[in-house]
Amino acid sequence: MELKPYSGKAKRGASGVGKTDAGTTAPGFVNQNRQKTVARTGFRSGSFAGQIIYKMRCGDCGAEYGANGCDIHARRCPGCQGGVAGETLREAAPGLFG
Repeated sequence: MELKPYSGKAKRGASGVGKTDAGTTAPGFVNQNRQKTVARTGFRSGSFAGQIIYKMRCGDCGAEYGANGCDIHARRCPGCQGGVAGETLREAAPGLFG
């Protein structure tokens, strides 16, 4: 019996075990509209259940705004490209060590 390498996509269960950041949510990713993923905020989206807000920066005008993880791949700048207004960016509360 000959074994061949698996060429399909890895599957994950409903628990999310084995989940890793997709390329679009990794800091430094830039989509086709020159919108760059800056950081994961850790805050939950107020407009899309189950999504986390990511800080984005426009490569054209430098505007910063929040976006749901599922929107990053197609996001347009709300400041200069006519994109939909982003999620509110909030500052994290000070932690135990500052």
